[in-house]
Amino acid sequence: MQDSVELIAWCYIDKSVLANKMEGNMSTFEQLSENKGTVSSALGKTLAQKVLKEGRTDILYECIELASYELTILTSKHIRAGAAKVIEIVAENRPELVAPHLGKLLSALTAPEPQTRWMIIRVMGFCAHLNKAVAQAALAYAEQYIEAKEGLILASSADLFLGDFGALSKEAAQKVFPILEQSMERVYTNEQDWLLEAIFKVFVNLGRAEQEKVLKFAERWQNSSRKSTRQRARKILRMK
Repeated sequence: MQDSVELIAWCYIDKSVLANKMEGNMSTFEQLSENKGTVSSALGKTLAQKVLKEGRTDILYECIELASYELTILTSKHIRAGAAKVIEIVAENRPELVAPHLGKLLSALTAPEPQTRWMIIRVMGFCAHLNKAVAQAALAYAEQYIEAKEGLILASSADLFLGDFGALSKEAAQKVFPILEQSMERVYTNEQDWLLEAIFKVFVNLGRAEQEKVLKFAERWQNSSRKSTRQRARKILRMK
């Protein structure tokens, strides 16, 4: 009778408990392999929190390697993108953990899927102040993304990276402004908010002639029907 009770009790064990036990025995690679999403996922956020709150840098280091895993194989995109999501979250909150390893992420900027590329280009921006040399190497990729304008998120992520890099110094601003100017001349639908945010960051490092171009661009959007766009444009105009 006691055996029967124990068997019934076992059958009703919370499935989440079993899942947690299984997760604890799975490597980061195995978990990402099981995760089929390429955009922001609960798994990516969970793994990132383990790095940030539990000090599990081993997860971060594995993700840094996996961000460029099997780059020529499209079916591995969910692994790369999942790893990139973890890195992006950690870099935004603790850039010092990622910055020393930034060079290993450059190859991920050539991934066939845009999700990995837009997350890693943002990582470059988050870490630019700590590893300027590698972030500068990423400028060429950002320029490619701006020229191609494949989609809103990739283009706007490139804009924001350029803003982060250009905010470092006047010299850095001189490097990024021609690319930002190219982006201003051919704005992707709804890209303007992120582009305005990027040029706001570099404004103080620009020469007067370049600032005039930025102000002219902001004037174009100051009466936008979108509140967020108006606010960003007018914030720039107040810097006259």
